[in-house]
Amino acid sequence: MRQRKTGEISSWVQDEMATAQLDDKRLNERLNRILSDLGDRPASSIPAACGVHTEMTAAYRFFDNPKVTYSKVLEPHIAATRQRMAAQPVVLLVQDTSEAETTRPHQQVEGAGPLDGGARRGAFVQPLEAFAPDGTPLGAASMDIWTRPDQPPNRSRQEKDRLRRRLPIEQKESIHWLQGLRTARQLAQELPQTQMVWVADSDADIYALFAEPRGVRPVDWLIRASCNRLVEAQTATAKMRERVLAEPVLFTQQITVREREPKTSCEDRPRRKARERRRAEVDVRAAPVTLRPPRSPLPAVTVNVVLVSEPHPPAGEAAVEWMLVTTLAIQTLEQVRQIIQYYCIRWMIEILFRTWKSGCRVEQRRFEHLDRLLPCLSRSAKVF
Repeated sequence: MRQRKTGEISSWVQDEMATAQLDDKRLNERLNRILSDLGDRPASSIPAACGVHTEMTAAYRFFDNPKVTYSKVLEPHIAATRQRMAAQPVVLLVQDTSEAETTRPHQQVEGAGPLDGGARRGAFVQPLEAFAPDGTPLGAASMDIWTRPDQPPNRSRQEKDRLRRRLPIEQKESIHWLQGLRTARQLAQELPQTQMVWVADSDADIYALFAEPRGVRPVDWLIRASCNRLVEAQTATAKMRERVLAEPVLFTQQITVREREPKTSCEDRPRRKARERRRAEVDVRAAPVTLRPPRSPLPAVTVNVVLVSEPHPPAGEAAVEWMLVTTLAIQTLEQVRQIIQYYCIRWMIEILFRTWKSGCRVEQRRFEHLDRLLPCLSRSAKVF
């Protein structure tokens, strides 16, 4: 690869930023320069990546400019992503949430909100990343970023849960999942030659999402279930998992179970506890079911369920189990295998999050205001 000369803009930056519109030609040029410098040295600080004092000063002025927002920095990358998506017969649109922690020992970053109980500060980032079925990254299709308001002190967890249940979905963080599916549906209409498959983990197990219209050119979705929902059946207590377990095993498959570290030392939930990387042999079953709606005016929804379960886990290890709810067809063994493969691609977004935090070190950027950090975070989305 040819070494980039000082001051020269990388060719990939020129292609990716061709449609950049920051309402100032000089800002467009500075964006290209900063992206080239940080793309060459993503783990370096801004002073180290820029090289000289004048370039460093110009970079900080760029991020401090009110015309520079994370959405405007991201727009040309999203446009380039759409072009790459249009060339694919199938695109997996993977959505997940990560934290951009900005907790500082003394002066906190202005504009940041609480991440958990209030001790940690920052923002939540939820990208919608496009992948080819073989896992090739195509880029970001959208990105939501939000902060939580500070909660009144001494409010119990039970009180918080009770207040949250009373809120309509439009006032909950769950709305971000619904917005991601709607973006995927819009893309399915705008790029009719490409099959769009929206993929999400168990945080997206929301009945309102299952009932969401799929569009004239239907968007497909694939979600890992977090709860064992009631299904329409002669027995009033019939549930989704038991319904699929009653089906014969279609095939067994070897999968790799990735290692996991708990976020807290007292974690006792099976799906969050620590585990070692290992190989597992799983049974695969599939069946269509009609879900009974919760207490709401939403209609019953018929979906396909693929159950991946480990019948004989090692001693002391929790069994692997994925209950995948989808609109994708399950008529053939190949279709069921494909659904499992599509869900496995979901872990690629975890690599993106590690790239942001360890490779691009976005949480270590020493900005004093969140609005200055977010455009830098958008810049990192292009490096992946």
